[in-house]
Amino acid sequence: MSRPLRITQAAAFPFPSPQGSQVFVRGMARALARRGHEVTLVCYAHGDGREDPEYRVVRTPTIPGYRNMRAGPDWVKPVLDLALAARIAGIPADVVHAHNYEAPLAAYLVRRRTGVPVVYNAHNTMGEELPTYFDHPLARSGARAVGRWLDFTVPRRAEHAVVLNQGAVQTLERLGCESVSCIPPGVDIDELNNVRPKTLDPGPWVVYAGNPDRYQDLDVLMEAMRQIPHVGLVMVSASSLREWSTCGVERLKLIETDDFEEVKSWVAAADVAAIPRTVCTGFPIKLLNFLGLGVPTVMAAGSAQPLPGVVEVPNHDASAMAQAIDDLISDRQRRVTLGEFARAHVSARCTWDARARDLESIYHRVIAGSDA
Repeated sequence: MSRPLRITQAAAFPFPSPQGSQVFVRGMARALARRGHEVTLVCYAHGDGREDPEYRVVRTPTIPGYRNMRAGPDWVKPVLDLALAARIAGIPADVVHAHNYEAPLAAYLVRRRTGVPVVYNAHNTMGEELPTYFDHPLARSGARAVGRWLDFTVPRRAEHAVVLNQGAVQTLERLGCESVSCIPPGVDIDELNNVRPKTLDPGPWVVYAGNPDRYQDLDVLMEAMRQIPHVGLVMVSASSLREWSTCGVERLKLIETDDFEEVKSWVAAADVAAIPRTVCTGFPIKLLNFLGLGVPTVMAAGSAQPLPGVVEVPNHDASAMAQAIDDLISDRQRRVTLGEFARAHVSARCTWDARARDLESIYHRVIAGSDA
């Protein structure tokens, strides 16, 4: 390893939280700190859970009464994002690694004064995600236009862009990014060892663990489950699942928890996992946990990754998803074999330490100016 670096991880969200982006940034910060770097995570004032000792956390000022843990726009976040920029400006750094969209904008403001280079980490594109937070057709159309403008404005301003899957490299290049690397998420495999499964009622079970936001396309999963009533569905989320309590799935168990240990135990208890999301420029972080726990996963093509243990089905095709789930439930030997291959691959190829080495190389190039 070259000299230790002062790395600011800038993230405009509550932290910690069991949500995908937060889990991703947490793993990255820990891995870089364990390799000897001085890592500071700048985030919103609130979160659920304990901070890690390996890195420092700097928060925006608290806004009384504000505890929104969900993704998506609201009227308070612009204030928090300006505060985020002020916090970033006060931290000596060799490089700022900024996530999503608000944090890069804050980092660019600071860069004008400090000259510290910015690495942009794409978790999604706004043109695909922003409209999902609105119901009215006109609002959705306007949000899509704003999202596309952000897509063509924010990523290209960084010295280097990082994407989570290989297919997104060309997407970022089309958006004007001249230097793009693919670094998928990782796992701390020790966290997936010795997990004790929860006890579920007899019969096969599918698990979905993650946020219930509209872009997850959970309506497709619900329609699939209604076609296979003998299979149960357990949903696990840190967010409210009340809206799904009347979805018509015969065997349904809803678990609301932000305890990652409990989440892992529910996932390990299931026979199959499901990810119905049809558009995903990033990487569904939950997938590595599913596969690392040995649970084969049925995924819509738009979010599927070429990993052992993944069974891909067409987008928006509830019948195909139901059939794929039922086929795995019916063939225990295939299901167990896929799960074993999945866990072995994640353990050998998807660790955060390996990802941290790749990031170090990018940081040193950016600091040296070779990516500018």
